[in-house]
Amino acid sequence: MSTPTLRTAPRTPAILVPTRRSTPPRAEPIAQPVRALHRTDFLPAHPLTTVQRRRGGLQEFTHHPNGPSEPPAPPTTDPGVPLGDPTALCCAVAHAAMESLRGIRPLAQLVRSVSPEVFDALYARCQVREQARTRPGAPPVSQSRARVRHARVIRIASGVAEATVIVDDVDRVRAAALRVEEHRGRWWVVVLEIG
Repeated sequence: MSTPTLRTAPRTPAILVPTRRSTPPRAEPIAQPVRALHRTDFLPAHPLTTVQRRRGGLQEFTHHPNGPSEPPAPPTTDPGVPLGDPTALCCAVAHAAMESLRGIRPLAQLVRSVSPEVFDALYARCQVREQARTRPGAPPVSQSRARVRHARVIRIASGVAEATVIVDDVDRVRAAALRVEEHRGRWWVVVLEIG
């Protein structure tokens, strides 16, 4: 009877296995909410002057410190050609302003169509409405869209018109009075009163 013999296995190089962490990896920080745009977000960081002193006298300001690279572009519209009918713009601005005040449309959509004074007044009014909406017991905001019922535009002079727009705003009918003027070849709302 033979006795079993024990043999040793040949040595193999050690295999390194990555160890697991005891704590889970940290999650990336959550993005912060974006704040609503304000008129000052679209202004330059520093005031620009229209005239700058150079050798040879006063010259028009350019963004290049060495001087103008090319002559300024001609105006996009001929001053002799009258602008089109401002009725569509008046209806669109009144409609958008009503919905912005209710909180269902961003106010930033009106930046290109209204003057800075009108935008600031609408912004302040939207802030007041937002504070009133966040109070406890405030009724929920209806997501129904407003509807323009009627608009009437009267030309006061060349490049100036006034309009009244009647808007069916969910729970009531509201009126808006607008004054539009020509600004850089297009209509621009300079006065907006909402009743």
